[in-house]
Amino acid sequence: MKKYLFIVLAAVISSSAISSAQDLPTIKTSADFDKLKRLVGDWKGKMKRSTGETIDVSLSYKVISNGSVIIETSIEDETEMISTYKDRFGKLTGTHYCALGNQPMFNLGKSTDSVFDFELDPACGLKEGKHKFVKALKYTNESKSKDVLKMEYVVINEDKSTEKSSATYKRVK
Repeated sequence: MKKYLFIVLAAVISSSAISSAQDLPTIKTSADFDKLKRLVGDWKGKMKRSTGETIDVSLSYKVISNGSVIIETSIEDETEMISTYKDRFGKLTGTHYCALGNQPMFNLGKSTDSVFDFELDPACGLKEGKHKFVKALKYTNESKSKDVLKMEYVVINEDKSTEKSSATYKRVK
């Protein structure tokens, strides 16, 4: 009897899992989101900080949540952070979960086939002259093979001075 009950229970759980997977909606994403998906994979490179220091960096991109979110895991000199990218009302946006302890949000400003220029979304609540945070991000993936990625970002300090960093990554997987 226990064996029969186990088989029935396993069948019910399996059919529920299959049914719920089939009930997921088809996610429509923006053209910019689809272009950003080209970065899926692993990247390694070097970053030059505004101090002149050069550090090892890596990035990893994957698509999650039924194709509606791109998650970026970044490591800068052994400090790990994540960023998420998703469409909000048809426009590509990002949230960076920063080692500075805050979460600046970004809206895609200018974009081309190979450049994504993100601007700070004031709705995140971070204020110049009050907080230190990443203010702007720019990704460029214009090599013919698409296996080279350049990233630039600007951090604004509490005194409104800025720190600019740039990195060049090569796809490793």
